[in-house]
Amino acid sequence: MTASSPYIPGHYLLQLMESGLLPTATTERLERHLEKTGLDPLQLSDARLSPQSLEALLNAWPEIQPQRLAILFGQQVTLTSQGNLSLLLMTAPTLRDALKLHAFLPLLTDAVSLQFYETAQTGHIQIQPHSGSSLLDDVLVLYGCAALEQLSTLLTGATFEHQVQLSQQYRHVVDALDGKLADRWTAKAVVSGITFPAAALDLKCLFADSITHQRLVNQCADLMANRQALLPLVSRIRQLLDQGHAEPNQESVAQALNMSRSTLKRHLSRENTHFQAVLTNIRKENAVRLLLGTTHSLEHIAEQLGYSDQTNFSHAFRQWSGMTPGQFRKHSQ
Repeated sequence: MTASSPYIPGHYLLQLMESGLLPTATTERLERHLEKTGLDPLQLSDARLSPQSLEALLNAWPEIQPQRLAILFGQQVTLTSQGNLSLLLMTAPTLRDALKLHAFLPLLTDAVSLQFYETAQTGHIQIQPHSGSSLLDDVLVLYGCAALEQLSTLLTGATFEHQVQLSQQYRHVVDALDGKLADRWTAKAVVSGITFPAAALDLKCLFADSITHQRLVNQCADLMANRQALLPLVSRIRQLLDQGHAEPNQESVAQALNMSRSTLKRHLSRENTHFQAVLTNIRKENAVRLLLGTTHSLEHIAEQLGYSDQTNFSHAFRQWSGMTPGQFRKHSQ
């Protein structure tokens, strides 16, 4: 794993091993495996694990059901389990402020991105994995949704109506759920994430500390600025396009990154993806945000997303969601 490869913090694996969710025999085998690789628990806490290595561990023992395990693990999340971002989250003034801290997620892991936006009635947090491993991508999405549900309650001390909206590929996961999860989780979205009612965003966090929080925000902003060059290429491309520093095409992105198209292609291949896949994921996220969070015309949205015309945008959106952008906007209101 290179310095700029996507990674999962080792403390998550350590927390999983201590969670009681794994069969005892599996935990013991994991411990023996880690001993063979020279990692003791203290080293594991600070280690950066590649998604591929975690995928290999999950595949090695068929008694582990990764998708179900991811949800159960997310439900066990605590306010202190998010590494160096824990105190930053805890001191946030409101739930809205806590959700906006997604910008600092790369300080914890580069294998997944979050996006937050608001409409008049709701707040949305989108989850987009890009670990380079399809199995770990599923785990990250399901863990992320369950963890965000739990963290929102732990931060505010309140329970409120919300909806976990998974993309259609997780229909089989939702169909297997029961109890309260079955009522809250659906699999009809274009991009996986959670929708909160607008009123919940204003809820005060139980451990709010504005002075400490602002100091930590400033520190994290400095850390982010210092490590931009070490981010995986996928993350850097997302930032360029989100901030409007490049047009949504290979030529413009390669130029902004000071590399040729062939070099861009080669580096993306090392991260097990390609430019069109990255661009499609970003367009999905932004299409949903613009359709639900603005009153812009479909022509304007198509232009913002880099499509040559509304027809091409509508065709692409229908492939993602099974409906036109106009139908999606009307259906979701």
